Amino acid sequence: MFKLPVRRPVPDHLHVPWGVKDALVVYFAAWVVMPALIVVMLVALAAVVPPANGFLKSLTQNSIEANFALTLMIALAGLGLVALYLRRYKAGWQAVGWRSFDLAKAALYLLVIFFVFIFAAMAALQLVSWLDPSFNADQPQNNELIDGASRSPTLALLGLVFIAPIIEETVFRGFVFPALAKRWGFWIGAVSSSILFGLAHLQANVGIYTFVLGILLCFMYARLRSIFPGMALHMLNNYLAFIALTGK
Repeated sequence: MFKLPVRRPVPDHLHVPWGVKDALVVYFAAWVVMPALIVVMLVALAAVVPPANGFLKSLTQNSIEANFALTLMIALAGLGLVALYLRRYKAGWQAVGWRSFDLAKAALYLLVIFFVFIFAAMAALQLVSWLDPSFNADQPQNNELIDGASRSPTLALLGLVFIAPIIEETVFRGFVFPALAKRWGFWIGAVSSSILFGLAHLQANVGIYTFVLGILLCFMYARLRSIFPGMALHMLNNYLAFIALTGK
């Protein structure tokens, strides 16, 4: 008689106190609601606070300094939201993967998964191109920090290579993934959180390779018990993308 395969239990460190609803609230708040609220607040302040008005004008002129400041504000707001949930559930930052790790083991995982990611991402982009001939796998990434890198490469580098991986790994791998994996198992948790990760980048070709990257980063977190090695891989990926896109 046919039996369904038994779902393997997820590692203990993925049994977080928050649930799927909390994870989705943090995702939508950090990537949709909070950025919109920050902009609305700036618009409201612009009428009475001259610096806010000047900041908005700088944003409309695609100022690298203004875009970096907005990126930093959104990242801090996202980390603040995670901190509120951790306080609500009486959990520390270790609960989202801010833990120590075995350096030698992490280095081996990082090296192997980096090359796996390169080939898997290329294969995924080729597959989508074959399925949809109109798909442009080489479309340049649309990012205000990259656009302003010629004026201030240091700010662009800080925003893309350091700030973005810290907030994204904390939210997606540290907060969202464990909640989904606890509810539905590792693979559904990894795939669904990586879909959300890809959608957050708002561009088809970037979304596909970040989806692949997300699954591998979930695997690293599940095995290494810390998001810091995955954060390092994420930073490496963003740095190489930064060099490729800006020539810096």
